[in-house]
Amino acid sequence: MNRRRSENPEHGAQPYAGDGRRRGEERTHARSMVADRGGSGAQGGRGGRPDGALGDRVRTGVGVFAVSGSSSTCSTRVAAECLYDAVELVVWSGTGNSRWVAERVAAVARDAGAEAVVGSAAEAAARHTLHPPGRRLLGLLGPTHGFTAPWPLLRAAFTERGVRGVDAFVLVTRGAMRFGRWTLPGFEGTAAVLPAALLALRGARIRGMGAVDMPQNWTVAIPAGAPEGVAAIVARGDAVADAFAARVLRGERAFGGWAQAAVGAAMLPLSLAYLLVARLVLAKAFFADERCTSCGACATGCPHRAIRLLGPGRRPYWTFACHNCMRCMSRCPEDAIQGAQGWLLFYAWLAGLPVAAAVTAGLGVSAGWASGAARLSVGFGWIVAAVWVAYGLLWLGLGVPGLRQVLGRVTFTRWYRRYRGPGRGGSAPRGSA
Repeated sequence: MNRRRSENPEHGAQPYAGDGRRRGEERTHARSMVADRGGSGAQGGRGGRPDGALGDRVRTGVGVFAVSGSSSTCSTRVAAECLYDAVELVVWSGTGNSRWVAERVAAVARDAGAEAVVGSAAEAAARHTLHPPGRRLLGLLGPTHGFTAPWPLLRAAFTERGVRGVDAFVLVTRGAMRFGRWTLPGFEGTAAVLPAALLALRGARIRGMGAVDMPQNWTVAIPAGAPEGVAAIVARGDAVADAFAARVLRGERAFGGWAQAAVGAAMLPLSLAYLLVARLVLAKAFFADERCTSCGACATGCPHRAIRLLGPGRRPYWTFACHNCMRCMSRCPEDAIQGAQGWLLFYAWLAGLPVAAAVTAGLGVSAGWASGAARLSVGFGWIVAAVWVAYGLLWLGLGVPGLRQVLGRVTFTRWYRRYRGPGRGGSAPRGSA
């Protein structure tokens, strides 16, 4: 192992492996956090515990790590020995939580002397140069949706090229909430396990798997936290991401979250229902109120091009390609994008109509596996078609003078605090636009 040194302007040259220390001393040095956080404030708690004094230990989904420093932004990283020449991080992110964590991991790798690249799956596929497997570390990062991994993260695990024989890890974000000095951690379920399993089946050597708490961002249902709470959660997430990165870069195994994965496995039917059905229904829960200026920021910023500007007034229309990443709600300059909670109840009523049973009975299929398969297929088709028609009616109704203002004021999200994402102001006050 060649000696590598970090030229951090704040702390000077930091020695890594190869200085004649014993291995145990090297690990102790590499695990210590040097978090010059400039300012004071409460640390983000974990697991329902109140925050402790500086220098406490953080229990996470990837182990227990030492933390030092106060709660504002972290300016220095974990000193880490790095076994890799190149670290490739493939990330899918909506509001920016997972991207933020990916950049933290990349910063640790660069400080340790490795080349680190952060990009989407499409950007990774466009790269033509791949380092030899023994020198390359691959990381998949993304959010938790429906207590599991969203389709884009699963697709990346299945399609990322050159994974055979490569060391890899999966690190997901999960939504945490802050109540005073207490932090309620998120629940990742199988969000990290499933992509890791896909990579392993394709021949990758899994070196780590874990989760990082970041501020919850599902603004269509829950208002964003207060700015000070958001900042505390992000600060604690920074420490966890840095420590996880240091362990994996040293070649250590960093596995955690097995208890959550076990519970998530029991909840897989619910997660599958979200991925196959609820995601499509929730895609049709968005609309733009009367404050929309048709600027197109939502359409151009959508990572899946799921928003189209239609009609004479170029009003946003959400397609089934939407993955509920909340980027549109967090980035709208007018806070004009709302969630139609009342319309979701209408969708639920439509889905509950006994259409599938009536159709299968009409087809003469009433027993056995054929009946069950027919009901599932017809039921799925009915839900998709009914929601599509119902959303079309909502979108057309928004063009009626006065009705758009009424619908825009009867939704809860009109009065919700908006989550902006880490590094983008955290959250905005209620009614800020």
